[in-house]
Amino acid sequence: MKIYDITAEICSNLPVFGDERPTVTALAQMANGDPYHFTKLSMSAHTGTHADMPLHFIPGGATCNEIALDYFYGPAKVIRIAVSNHIRKADLEPLDIQAGDIILLDTGQSAYMQQGTLKQDFIALTPEAAEYLVGKKIKTFGIDYLSVDPYDAADFPVHKTLLGNGIAILEGLVLEGVPEGMYTLSAFPLKIQGGEGSPVRAVLVN
Repeated sequence: MKIYDITAEICSNLPVFGDERPTVTALAQMANGDPYHFTKLSMSAHTGTHADMPLHFIPGGATCNEIALDYFYGPAKVIRIAVSNHIRKADLEPLDIQAGDIILLDTGQSAYMQQGTLKQDFIALTPEAAEYLVGKKIKTFGIDYLSVDPYDAADFPVHKTLLGNGIAILEGLVLEGVPEGMYTLSAFPLKIQGGEGSPVRAVLVN
């Protein structure tokens, strides 16, 4: 059995939108005479490798403590795709995508997930690609940067299309060095009451 950790390390050197940068603060340290180590973690629900809940963009949508956990566990396909711009329907059509699939796309962006400066020209999905995935009836879609929508997407059509049609979203995956193929994915969100998103510890097992 081999386990691939596909999670970005939570630290101050993560790309973020706006002022969402996480902080890890030591409240107690044994080197300072404290009897234990104790840490405070401050971050957004969409830090690093994370899951988006339907409520993120769908009024009345499921939250972290409500969503079915099978969206984040089970057989998953890692697919490497070479594109120079945003992913179109035509880029997805040759791929082996079936109903019920968990699809994790490696677009070559994983290295940027441990660089503190946000890459604004990151690769994302086009609305027509999102509609194609809805038509294929997949279960979960994951990508190797912070958003399935382009940086300049004003109305977030990809998020709304996927989440509004029962497709879960994983963003910020670190797929560099993971061979293409079938795996068992585990990427559970935290059980946050009313949460619209959550960091996950995403791993692939084969």
